[in-house]
Amino acid sequence: MRITRIFIAILICICIWPVANNPSFAQDRVRIIDTDVLEGYTTEDGEVRKLIGNVQLQTDDFTVYSDTAWHYRDLNELRAKGNIQIDTDDETIWADEVFYDLATEYSEYKGRVILLSDETTIFSRFLAYDFTTEIADFPESLRMEDEEGVLIADRGLYYNQPDSAVFFGNVQLEDSTQYIEADSMYTVRKDEYYELHGRVFLHDMEEEVRLTGNFVEADSTGYRRIEGESRMQRLSDDRQDTTFVWADRMDVWEYDTTHVFKGYDEVHIWTENYSSYSDTAAYDDHTELFELTGEPRTWRKNMQLTGPRIEIQLEDDEVKTLFSYPDPFSSEEDEDTKRFNQLTGDTLFINFEEGELDYMEVWENAHMFYHNKDDAGNPDGATEMETPYLLITFRDGELYRLNTNSRSPGKVYPESPDIGEIQLPGFTWEPELRPQKPEEELKRRLPPIPTERPFEYPPRYNQFLEELVTLPPARP
Repeated sequence: MRITRIFIAILICICIWPVANNPSFAQDRVRIIDTDVLEGYTTEDGEVRKLIGNVQLQTDDFTVYSDTAWHYRDLNELRAKGNIQIDTDDETIWADEVFYDLATEYSEYKGRVILLSDETTIFSRFLAYDFTTEIADFPESLRMEDEEGVLIADRGLYYNQPDSAVFFGNVQLEDSTQYIEADSMYTVRKDEYYELHGRVFLHDMEEEVRLTGNFVEADSTGYRRIEGESRMQRLSDDRQDTTFVWADRMDVWEYDTTHVFKGYDEVHIWTENYSSYSDTAAYDDHTELFELTGEPRTWRKNMQLTGPRIEIQLEDDEVKTLFSYPDPFSSEEDEDTKRFNQLTGDTLFINFEEGELDYMEVWENAHMFYHNKDDAGNPDGATEMETPYLLITFRDGELYRLNTNSRSPGKVYPESPDIGEIQLPGFTWEPELRPQKPEEELKRRLPPIPTERPFEYPPRYNQFLEELVTLPPARP
């Protein structure tokens, strides 16, 4: 999965509040540029200057426009109310109320709060920033937008040190290529690092991959880690076949257009064509090769393959070959007789053509037990063969020819009820472990991100949008 640019844009936007570059605001002189009425009076809080109508205040770093403003000189507080706009060199804020404590350097923005910076816009009902701790707090829901996507959350915090942010409650992020949701998200901008916690769902719409888990970690190298009931669902390139993977943990590496996957601890894989169960699994989508280790088991139709190591080579999402070593064991249940054809040796290679069994090749200590059938499909004895090398070819799913470097013709068993009970050393048949298709597809739990903004725009923001529309196009 990828980190989209909206993560970086969000952090840039949060960390550069107006006056954030001016920690000595308490010592700045507030200049009155314009007001309809200026009043001065004394209250129990001390001397107060009140500005009414078309208020414009200015410091060395920003300009404030509002309907009304109060400067509590003895309390070292500045307040503004009604249709507020704050302009700096890099951003603009609109709000209904603003409070600033010049002594403690704590500020609040209330009402319809909109922050515009670097073509990223934040909407919220409340924003608090403490310049001493350098923490920005969105205690209420927020919405962030840029040209590529939208993020919403119930709450957000930004920490200037170490340049990180965390979002809480129903976090949702969507752009043209992916959708993400989680209970919370933590990110460090400079490292392009992020974590998703609690009921995580990711949908890569370009690759048609969906992921769920309780925890996701990602960094700038393209590495992703998914833990806690990890699940993955992937559609084939033609969108016809679905692959499900579930495990205790999954790791994914992204290299340009190539993805490498590893699963750990009870890895289950299910597709329409095959399924597997193993301690670990690795997959490279460039080579289309699955590597299973840790007592792996692979099933295809009525065949089960076991061995310390199994390789599944895919071709256009179809099984092309199976390769297992050392001491593999292949068990195949005959659909008609319900007897088990068995094959083992040091190394086993199985090839498929157009989805059908083509040939099986065994090197060193090949041992085969194959049940024969008559023309009517009834049991007709069995053949056992032990040889250093064995090649078995098939036609229409039935044994066609045996090739071996041994002169022994093998042992032929006449038909009897006991033949069906014969098992070679190492025989296994474990249908109870075979992964089954999940009852539900992986899907989002939260409703779609609303297209509308959380409130009506303040008048000065509407004016800003109107002026933006009437601006002449930029010169090339």
